Amino acid sequence: MSVPEYSAGEWTAIVRPGFVALLGPAAAESTVRDLWQATGDGVFAALALLARDGFAGLPPFALVSVDKRRVHAALRGDVEVVVDLEGRLETLRSGEVSTWTERVLDGVGSVVVQVDAPADGPTLPVADGVVRASRVRIALAVSDEDVAAAQDVDPVPAQVVVPPTPTAEPEPLEPSADDVPASEPSFVEEPVALVPVEEPETAAADTDPLGLVPVRDEQTDATGVVAAAEAFLSDSAFDEKHGTGGPTVPLTGASLDDHDGLTILSTDLADIRDQLPSWASDDMPAPFRAPQGAPMPAKLVLSTGLVVPLDRAVLLGRAPQVARVSNRELPRLITVPSPQQDISRTHAEVRVEGDHVLVTDLDSTNGVHVARPGEGARRLHPGEPSVVGLDELVDLGDGVTFSLERGS
Repeated sequence: MSVPEYSAGEWTAIVRPGFVALLGPAAAESTVRDLWQATGDGVFAALALLARDGFAGLPPFALVSVDKRRVHAALRGDVEVVVDLEGRLETLRSGEVSTWTERVLDGVGSVVVQVDAPADGPTLPVADGVVRASRVRIALAVSDEDVAAAQDVDPVPAQVVVPPTPTAEPEPLEPSADDVPASEPSFVEEPVALVPVEEPETAAADTDPLGLVPVRDEQTDATGVVAAAEAFLSDSAFDEKHGTGGPTVPLTGASLDDHDGLTILSTDLADIRDQLPSWASDDMPAPFRAPQGAPMPAKLVLSTGLVVPLDRAVLLGRAPQVARVSNRELPRLITVPSPQQDISRTHAEVRVEGDHVLVTDLDSTNGVHVARPGEGARRLHPGEPSVVGLDELVDLGDGVTFSLERGS
């Protein structure tokens, strides 16, 4: 993402990394200061701050949050957001609503937040600050030439690999003191003479006279289970329990019937398990378990191509409005096209409760219809939440439908 650029104007622009807000001229100074502090949490936190005192003092605004090439925009009043979608410009406006309009778009190349600003006017860079502006532009897709220009350096030319020509083998050069960094000592390899090492006389004690008992490598017993078994079978408690009464026989002196000299009786396994740590019986011998990630919320897929996450309530309509504002949860407002005015201004609500997705007809004029494959459509009762499954299609009218997908 390149450095944002702005054009001077009468509105107040708040520019932070990944966030732009453009507020109307009547915005209070305290609102600007509070919004400056809340921009790190994105559009949702900014909306909660602007609507904390209700809609009476809500100024016109445009809020834009940028995450890689995804743009989340919320607009109210006479302001617009222009996005570049793979070379196609699309202009977002709030329309005649008393609240605001939200959109989420993917694959955006650049975004412009503006109000009555000429596109060819003089611009200045602003990486992080508050300025008086009428237009702010952010380029999301940045080429190598743009990065080099921003850093005031020439682009790195492509390297050309030339195959080496056969030459005589150069003579080895002696390293000089100047070639060695001052912070690291220089080492000169000395020739090492290989001296045969005699086997110690005690090496024979590791095996029995017939050579059938292998030597146990201490590194292969990382958890200490074998060592605990040896200690248990070789102490006096084992003798007292089984009444041997004689000297303890080490495990390395097992009989020829033992294939490896470490076989123990099944009657002693319970006692050995009692002496092991609690985590020894886990699938992985470690005191910690990896946390399980929380599942992603369900998604609402509209016939218009918009995909909306159901991480909070969603209001659908020709110009949806919020009846009540709660700082704890603000619904997501999704505007859908309705050329024939078949869809009401605030038509339906979709929200998640537990494992179910509920759809409510908000007293719309033409109602909400739900159809299952192979069955006829049913009309929802106004004001009553109804459970909608993943295999059902919800029809709002005027050709606008949506279905549900489970989060991944």
